Amino acid sequence: MAQKQLLIDFCGGIDDAIALAYALQAPDTKVVGVICSDTDAGRGISLAQKVIDWAKPGYEIDIVAGEQRPLFASLSGNTARVDESSAGVRLLLEKAQEAEGELTLVTLGRLTTLAKAVAAEPMLAKQLKRVVIQGGAIRVPGDVTAIAEANMHADPEAASFVLAAGLPLLMVPMDATYKLTMTNEQAQAVVSIARDTGMIHVDWQPDATDLRLSAWGAMIAALDPSVIATQQMKLTIDCTSTLSRGAVLADLRAKPSVGRDMDVCVRIETEKQYLWLQAALEQEGNRR
Repeated sequence: MAQKQLLIDFCGGIDDAIALAYALQAPDTKVVGVICSDTDAGRGISLAQKVIDWAKPGYEIDIVAGEQRPLFASLSGNTARVDESSAGVRLLLEKAQEAEGELTLVTLGRLTTLAKAVAAEPMLAKQLKRVVIQGGAIRVPGDVTAIAEANMHADPEAASFVLAAGLPLLMVPMDATYKLTMTNEQAQAVVSIARDTGMIHVDWQPDATDLRLSAWGAMIAALDPSVIATQQMKLTIDCTSTLSRGAVLADLRAKPSVGRDMDVCVRIETEKQYLWLQAALEQEGNRR
């Protein structure tokens, strides 16, 4: 079996760390790079490196900063220019070209870096095998507003541009991941490992609102399509309304006509993946 080549747009946090660890330990998978697109790239890079050090994949992985601000941040008084190109954009374009159509990109945050890469290279859609996007809320409430999910809400213009770019997209919305959670015992074990290995330094205590593993769900969808169910939908990202900015709007009529066609993950079977999580926690517990 050919080895999967994976590039991850990473934004930090325990959920993203679990997703990265899962990818690094997945069979027949090579993580060729990590792009840290966040308001604090240094923290994201540090976390990604510590996860890689923990997983010990046996090869070098490029870790660079991606876009730190939304596409049109300058409109709200920020001095960032829309045409700036980050190291993350350059790494994405370089890895896509090297992989010759075999690269899968998984985005775990807002889509600013990907949007800028598409603007810089119109042929990117033909160079990527798959783009798996963690984000959106379609039939379930959002986590930032009543209808908007954090990653789409953080840069809806970038998300709208990406949807229109003709990329081979798979969206993994909150609808598919809202049941993908850790038990309190598992969460405490993850936090303990993260503290002991220096992945986190704050006195964070997980509660019921911290346990959803949406980033891990997107990684599962990227690496094991056999455990997901998908549905094609016509989608639009709202960029204008004050009330629904960042919302993913799906035309769910019997004969949909509004929006861009997109594959959407609607269900993830997680039994096998939970076995991996439990085994990883037990293995780390035996080391200590």
